[in-house]
Parts: sequence; structure tokens; C-alpha cells
Amino acid sequence: MSISKFLDPKNDIAFRRIFGSEKNKNILIHFINDILGLQGDDQIQEVTFQPTIEIPEIAAKKQSVIDLLCKDTNGVQIIV
Repeated sequence: MSISKFLDPKNDIAFRRIFGSEKNKNILIHFINDILGLQGDDQIQEVTFQPTIEIPEIAAKKQSVIDLLCKDTNGVQIIV
């Protein structure tokens, strides 16, 4: 098995290292737009990194797992 000097983005740790930081937000935005085929006003313009697990305010409700909160040109929020 040969060892590459590049990270494999299909690996979860490598993916988070590449796309999961504030300094690489622009790369992440382009990636999401390309993968989802978003064009024009539907394109993601802003990404906010969220805590991985959202604890509900009411104990009876389910907790959510959110990695990204995205906003498109029209102000529509998309949870990834």
C-alpha cells in the first residue's frame, strides 16, 4: 500500500480538515454549490459552523445534529 502525501477527502477526518474551518469557508461554499447544482439566486452565499449537537430547550423534544447553517442569496436558510 502506497502512502500519499495528500489527504483523501472521502475520509471524514480529512474532509473536516479541508472543509471544516473558517479559513476554508470559500472552498466549502463552492463545494456545496457544485454538489447540489445550485445556480443564480439559489447559490449558497454564507456558511455558519454550528456546534455538532443542538440540545433542545424542552427536554421532550429531540436533539438535532447540525454541522452547517447555510444561507442563499435570497436569505433562505439551509441546514446541512
